[in-house]
Amino acid sequence: MLLGVINISAQNQKQLVKTGDKLIAEYGDFYGASIWYKQALDLDSTYLDIAFKYAEALRGYNDYAKAEAKYYYIFRKDRGRNFPMAPYWHATMQKYNGKYSDAKKSFKRAKRYFSRDRKGYYYLKIMNEIKSCEAAIEIRRDSLPLDIKNLGNSINTYSSELGGTLLNDTTVIFSSLRDEKMKDDYVVVDTSLYLVRLFKGSKQGDNWKSDEKLEEKINEPNYHIANGCLNPSGTTFYYTRCDRNFLCKIFAIDYDNGEWKTPREVNKVNIEGYTTTQPSIAEVDGKQMLFFSSNRPGGIGQMDIWYARTDVNGNFMAPANAGNVINTIEDEITPFYNAQDTVLNFSSNWHYGLGGFDVFKSKTDLLKFEKPENMGFPINTSTNDFYYNIRNKTALITSNRIGSFTKKGETCCNDIWEYQIPDTVKPLYTTLEELNRYLPVRLYFHNDNPNPRSRDTLTEFNYLETYKGYTRLYNEYKREFSKGLKGEDKEDALLEIEDLFSEKIDKGLSDLKLFTPLLIKELDAGKTITLTIKGFASPLSKSDYNVNLTLRRVSSLINYLSQYNNGQILPYINGTAENGAKLEFIKVPFGEYQSVKNISDDIKDKRNSVYSPGAAVERKIEIIAIQASDTNQTALDGSELEKLPLLTFRDSIIELELGQTEKQLKIINNGDAPLKIFSATFSCPGFTIDLPALEIPRMEPLNLRLTFNPTEHAPKTCTVEFLTNTIPNKIVKQIIIE
Repeated sequence: MLLGVINISAQNQKQLVKTGDKLIAEYGDFYGASIWYKQALDLDSTYLDIAFKYAEALRGYNDYAKAEAKYYYIFRKDRGRNFPMAPYWHATMQKYNGKYSDAKKSFKRAKRYFSRDRKGYYYLKIMNEIKSCEAAIEIRRDSLPLDIKNLGNSINTYSSELGGTLLNDTTVIFSSLRDEKMKDDYVVVDTSLYLVRLFKGSKQGDNWKSDEKLEEKINEPNYHIANGCLNPSGTTFYYTRCDRNFLCKIFAIDYDNGEWKTPREVNKVNIEGYTTTQPSIAEVDGKQMLFFSSNRPGGIGQMDIWYARTDVNGNFMAPANAGNVINTIEDEITPFYNAQDTVLNFSSNWHYGLGGFDVFKSKTDLLKFEKPENMGFPINTSTNDFYYNIRNKTALITSNRIGSFTKKGETCCNDIWEYQIPDTVKPLYTTLEELNRYLPVRLYFHNDNPNPRSRDTLTEFNYLETYKGYTRLYNEYKREFSKGLKGEDKEDALLEIEDLFSEKIDKGLSDLKLFTPLLIKELDAGKTITLTIKGFASPLSKSDYNVNLTLRRVSSLINYLSQYNNGQILPYINGTAENGAKLEFIKVPFGEYQSVKNISDDIKDKRNSVYSPGAAVERKIEIIAIQASDTNQTALDGSELEKLPLLTFRDSIIELELGQTEKQLKIINNGDAPLKIFSATFSCPGFTIDLPALEIPRMEPLNLRLTFNPTEHAPKTCTVEFLTNTIPNKIVKQIIIE
């Protein structure tokens, strides 16, 4: 009887998988397929081939968070033996979820499965993605002060809207998959309605309203119709017509006195058997120029950007490829040429970006294209961002970023977004005060350095010297941390050390080099600057010894600043600067008091107590706060600063795992006066925190109990602002839920 039950279960599982396979093969419906695959896994979760189908379906409808978890599950079970794409897609989903440092590490691990073919697509893609993750961290840091808004739930629906184009300030043309092929129970009703159509919307006051489908002359039955745009004179409308196999051609239809004429295929632009799509029309030197994306022969990658000029009779000539500065081995799509600024905008999933497709710009005279520049965050996100175009001061973009309307996961479906272009757009973090937004700057040290086996609190070394000595130990760290390991375990250990040096140690010096010129800029402007520097040590020695060690490490940073550029900062440190500005320091030596408790303190176990990344990241100092005041204002002198309380958190960012409802926040008053915390204000609902009713004595560690009761649409990030009796009296911490 048991064997019979197992057999019936296996048959049911096979049928569920077969149904999911059919939904993808016949209808391209990844969301519906994911439901059937999930039911199959619920019967027996040990089948990795079904788990991989489920992960692929999740990725297919852009549920990046669930896909990341499922690919990782497969990788941990399989180690890439039967499913080498699992580690690759796991890394890709991490990037799409904005976890750039983690994604970079995962791509490095995935590289081994494709290293036999170093000219193959996936090896090249992985190497490119590693660099892209590094670039993404810097792009994300230099955010732009833009307010990007969803066009609203009349234009955007729970399905996909894309390719919004402004005909004027109050009229938008856009594509939409409005007709649903499935009911709520996901039973196919009528696949003939599953077509992309062109719609028109209008702006009424501050809100956008969807008006109607364009007439059937354009929205032809049994074709997908998308990507509408109007020529500058308003007489010809261009759009894409695609068959059921998504082979697309560009069509045009004349518009005269409110009447649509007869659609026609655009001559010399389309090629049979290949896709030509996403037209964008511009006027250059009095002639029309048609930009589009195509996978036709003669290209560089998969989808390339092409453009066609008109001749003296107004007919399009043979198209030209935009060249290998713009086009890559992957996809470049959705071109838009801004004739006023002579800039080509387009999206690419190869050029260094934040997610899948990012929007780029290239200055061009159409003979030469400059190197593409990422348009930055928040124009680009860790999701897909494309169909960028502007009219006057309004820019539209299509994106499946968080905040889109969806019932199928927060990044499922595309919506159309808009923002108003300011007269000048400058990155944030260009002054010292703004630099506070991405502190701390973390600097790392080798074990017991500088001045090993010393109880001094000062050192003659500067940080640059300690950094150079540390990096010379790179091979020693790789050798010692991988000692005794074999195969994949050894490869993982070597990658951990590589990440330690590139992501932590080298990055620390890079951040310091970015930080120091901005510091000088503020001092030269007459600002008195106070840096708060917190020090840590790994737990190999007693805490009192480590307190002195962390003070030596802080001293090495002060020496670096004193000696920088032949002593340029020294007058500000010793108080002799002609403009009266000063550079002062608050030192917070944590020693081992707050080091991670699971780090080995066994001197005989050097692999874990000295050479492990876990121990190494504890040996650091952090610039955690910057205060600035003009010298002509009343400022606290050094003796007054020493009498202040100082609220210091063990963690720079408060991190909660999905489903976690409680966390202990470790704090300490490192100042010289009792600390009061008056209130904690959160930027999003669901959070509470238990604050101490009494003053917190100096150097007394304490835990604050944070609780989280998530709402239906819980945010990924939040902030909490603490009001205290120190200076500055407001401290803001970021909360990340992942």
